[in-house]
Amino acid sequence: MKNRWDGTDLFEMMISNEEKVATLYRHLAGNAKLGGKFLEFLAKDEDRHHEMYKLLLSKFRKNSEQIIEVSEEQEQYLKLLIERNMLKDTVQLMDEAERITTKDDLFDLAERIERDSVLFVEEIMSLYPRLTEELRTVLNEEKDHLRQVMAQRMESQLVTLRL
Repeated sequence: MKNRWDGTDLFEMMISNEEKVATLYRHLAGNAKLGGKFLEFLAKDEDRHHEMYKLLLSKFRKNSEQIIEVSEEQEQYLKLLIERNMLKDTVQLMDEAERITTKDDLFDLAERIERDSVLFVEEIMSLYPRLTEELRTVLNEEKDHLRQVMAQRMESQLVTLRL
Protein backbone atom coordinates (compact mmCIF):
# COMPACT_ATOMS: atom_id res chain seq x y z
CA MET A 1 0.00 0.00 0.00
CA LYS A 2 1.26 3.46 -0.88
CA ASN A 3 1.08 6.38 1.53
CA ARG A 4 1.26 10.05 0.72
CA TRP A 5 4.37 11.38 2.39
CA ASP A 6 5.37 14.99 2.86
CA GLY A 7 9.14 15.33 2.55
CA THR A 8 9.17 18.72 4.27
CA ASP A 9 10.49 17.15 7.49
CA LEU A 10 13.38 15.58 5.60
CA PHE A 11 14.33 18.88 3.96
CA GLU A 12 13.96 20.75 7.25
CA MET A 13 16.21 18.17 8.91
CA MET A 14 18.83 18.73 6.21
CA ILE A 15 18.59 22.51 6.60
CA SER A 16 19.03 22.17 10.35
CA ASN A 17 21.83 19.62 10.02
CA GLU A 18 23.88 21.76 7.66
CA GLU A 19 23.57 24.73 10.01
CA LYS A 20 24.52 22.63 13.05
CA VAL A 21 27.49 21.05 11.29
CA ALA A 22 28.82 24.43 10.15
CA THR A 23 28.47 25.75 13.72
CA LEU A 24 30.15 22.65 15.15
CA TYR A 25 33.05 22.80 12.69
CA ARG A 26 33.59 26.48 13.40
CA HIS A 27 33.49 25.83 17.14
CA LEU A 28 36.09 23.10 16.77
CA ALA A 29 38.16 25.22 14.36
CA GLY A 30 38.88 27.53 17.28
CA ASN A 31 41.18 24.82 18.60
CA ALA A 32 44.17 25.21 16.26
CA LYS A 33 45.71 21.88 17.22
CA LEU A 34 42.64 20.14 15.79
CA GLY A 35 43.03 21.70 12.34
CA GLY A 36 41.25 25.04 12.19
CA LYS A 37 41.72 25.81 8.49
CA PHE A 38 40.44 22.42 7.39
CA LEU A 39 37.36 22.71 9.59
CA GLU A 40 36.62 26.25 8.41
CA PHE A 41 36.79 25.02 4.80
CA LEU A 42 34.23 22.32 5.62
CA ALA A 43 32.03 24.81 7.46
CA LYS A 44 31.85 27.12 4.43
CA ASP A 45 30.63 24.25 2.26
CA GLU A 46 28.02 23.37 4.88
CA ASP A 47 26.81 26.99 4.82
CA ARG A 48 26.29 26.75 1.06
CA HIS A 49 24.47 23.43 1.41
CA HIS A 50 22.23 25.01 4.05
CA GLU A 51 21.21 27.73 1.61
CA MET A 52 20.67 25.22 -1.21
CA TYR A 53 18.30 23.13 0.91
CA LYS A 54 16.37 26.22 1.96
CA LEU A 55 15.94 27.21 -1.68
CA LEU A 56 14.86 23.69 -2.69
CA LEU A 57 12.30 23.51 0.10
CA SER A 58 10.92 26.90 -0.86
CA LYS A 59 10.55 25.79 -4.50
CA PHE A 60 8.90 22.56 -3.43
CA ARG A 61 6.38 24.21 -1.16
CA LYS A 62 5.25 26.50 -3.94
CA ASN A 63 4.32 23.54 -6.14
CA SER A 64 3.49 20.97 -3.41
CA GLU A 65 6.16 18.74 -4.95
CA GLN A 66 7.39 17.59 -1.56
CA ILE A 67 4.38 15.27 -1.33
CA ILE A 68 5.13 11.88 -2.86
CA GLU A 69 3.87 8.32 -2.57
CA VAL A 70 5.97 5.85 -0.61
CA SER A 71 5.41 2.37 0.74
CA GLU A 72 4.57 1.96 4.39
CA GLU A 73 8.00 0.41 5.03
CA GLN A 74 9.74 3.28 3.30
CA GLU A 75 7.74 5.79 5.30
CA GLN A 76 8.78 4.08 8.54
CA TYR A 77 12.39 4.10 7.40
CA LEU A 78 12.27 7.82 6.55
CA LYS A 79 10.71 8.67 9.90
CA LEU A 80 13.44 6.64 11.59
CA LEU A 81 16.16 8.53 9.69
CA ILE A 82 14.69 11.84 10.78
CA GLU A 83 14.03 10.87 14.39
CA ARG A 84 17.35 9.07 15.01
CA ASN A 85 19.46 11.64 13.20
CA MET A 86 22.67 12.12 15.22
CA LEU A 87 22.49 15.90 14.79
CA LYS A 88 18.99 16.21 16.20
CA ASP A 89 20.16 16.72 19.79
CA THR A 90 22.33 19.84 19.62
CA VAL A 91 23.11 19.79 23.34
CA GLN A 92 24.43 16.23 23.17
CA LEU A 93 26.40 17.05 20.02
CA MET A 94 28.07 20.08 21.61
CA ASP A 95 28.77 18.08 24.77
CA GLU A 96 30.51 15.49 22.61
CA ALA A 97 32.44 18.25 20.84
CA GLU A 98 33.59 19.70 24.17
CA ARG A 99 35.14 16.35 25.08
CA ILE A 100 37.21 16.23 21.89
CA THR A 101 40.87 16.58 22.73
CA THR A 102 42.54 14.65 19.92
CA LYS A 103 42.43 14.78 16.17
CA ASP A 104 41.34 11.14 16.11
CA ASP A 105 38.25 12.02 18.19
CA LEU A 106 37.54 14.95 15.87
CA PHE A 107 37.90 12.84 12.74
CA ASP A 108 35.70 10.12 14.21
CA LEU A 109 32.90 12.64 14.79
CA ALA A 110 33.39 14.29 11.38
CA GLU A 111 33.41 10.90 9.66
CA ARG A 112 30.06 9.96 11.22
CA ILE A 113 28.58 13.34 10.29
CA GLU A 114 29.78 13.24 6.69
CA ARG A 115 28.78 9.59 6.22
CA ASP A 116 25.26 10.41 7.40
CA SER A 117 25.17 13.43 5.08
CA VAL A 118 25.99 11.24 2.09
CA LEU A 119 23.29 8.78 3.12
CA PHE A 120 20.68 11.53 3.52
CA VAL A 121 21.48 13.18 0.19
CA GLU A 122 21.33 9.85 -1.63
CA GLU A 123 17.99 9.15 0.02
CA ILE A 124 16.58 12.51 -1.08
CA MET A 125 17.83 11.90 -4.62
CA SER A 126 16.09 8.52 -4.73
CA LEU A 127 12.83 10.04 -3.46
CA TYR A 128 12.97 13.09 -5.71
CA PRO A 129 14.76 12.04 -8.91
CA ARG A 130 13.97 15.36 -10.55
CA LEU A 131 16.36 16.97 -8.03
CA THR A 132 19.27 14.72 -8.97
CA GLU A 133 21.14 17.37 -10.92
CA GLU A 134 20.54 20.06 -8.30
CA LEU A 135 21.76 17.77 -5.52
CA ARG A 136 24.68 16.19 -7.40
CA THR A 137 26.98 19.04 -6.34
CA VAL A 138 26.02 18.61 -2.69
CA LEU A 139 26.46 14.83 -2.91
CA ASN A 140 29.87 15.17 -4.54
CA GLU A 141 30.98 17.69 -1.92
CA GLU A 142 29.74 15.54 0.97
CA LYS A 143 31.58 12.53 -0.48
CA ASP A 144 34.67 14.69 -0.89
CA HIS A 145 34.36 15.86 2.73
CA LEU A 146 34.22 12.22 3.82
CA ARG A 147 37.26 11.41 1.69
CA GLN A 148 39.17 14.40 3.11
CA VAL A 149 38.24 13.54 6.68
CA MET A 150 39.43 9.98 6.16
CA ALA A 151 42.67 11.20 4.55
CA GLN A 152 43.28 13.65 7.40
CA ARG A 153 42.59 10.89 9.90
CA MET A 154 45.08 8.56 8.21
CA GLU A 155 47.70 11.31 8.07
CA SER A 156 47.15 12.10 11.75
CA GLN A 157 47.53 8.44 12.68
CA LEU A 158 50.71 8.15 10.62
CA VAL A 159 52.18 11.18 12.36
CA THR A 160 51.32 9.62 15.73
CA LEU A 161 52.97 6.34 14.74
CA ARG A 162 56.13 8.15 13.63
CA LEU A 163 56.48 9.77 17.07
